[in-house]
Amino acid sequence: MGSPPKKLDGGIVSSSSPMSLLCGIDLGSFRSPSYVAWLEDGQFVLDEYLASPARPLPPSPGGWPPAFTGIDAPQGLPRPGERSRQADLQANAPTKVLPRTRAELAEWRLYRPFVEAGVELFWAIHERELASILGLVPIPDGEGTVFETYPRYVLLQLWGERPPSKRREPAAYVDFVWSRLRDTGYACDEPVTRPDHVDAMLCALAAEACLHADGLPAGIVGLPPVVDPGERVLREGLIVAPARVARGGGV
Repeated sequence: MGSPPKKLDGGIVSSSSPMSLLCGIDLGSFRSPSYVAWLEDGQFVLDEYLASPARPLPPSPGGWPPAFTGIDAPQGLPRPGERSRQADLQANAPTKVLPRTRAELAEWRLYRPFVEAGVELFWAIHERELASILGLVPIPDGEGTVFETYPRYVLLQLWGERPPSKRREPAAYVDFVWSRLRDTGYACDEPVTRPDHVDAMLCALAAEACLHADGLPAGIVGLPPVVDPGERVLREGLIVAPARVARGGGV
């Protein structure tokens, strides 16, 4: 592996801290693969799995649960009567308009498989107590905490540059992200070729920011999630990202 990661103001921190396993998940749907990046001591390991309500999280290497898991997927629906979650508006996520209820979700057209997977996955984690969900617990304790993140928001927080389109120029997008991670000192023994995997890596960086933050990472947006037992969903929710890197005296 190359030199250890150097600290960025945005929250990528030195690997001189004690090692902890971290996880980033670029969620697909319950019918398509979800892509995973495990991160420990500056080293990425790539993975994939088929998520389901019965198996919301991937099995971890060696069987040890990650301290933090960042998932690119909406964790819940808006507050009653609203069409948007504050986190989506603040992070400029593509899911800025969402259904209000599970009945609406069943008929929803825009990103429905993705939204449905996120809502069901986070509810399964909460209902079965598979992990703590950030915001439902006031301060993450690093003992198996799951949260929502958004790779593009993480990327803009860390580097402040808009990447190439991952749909029109997937190879350029991968190079844009992976070259910056390599320059920071991160390593991966496998070829990094998929936009889904570099998005999972960005989710893992949000997990690393949680691990080393004094409290919550400074780039966090949104409102804490609220349990709606009648609908069996979470509402609102936080999107986690490192602090924005200062440039030229600005933020």
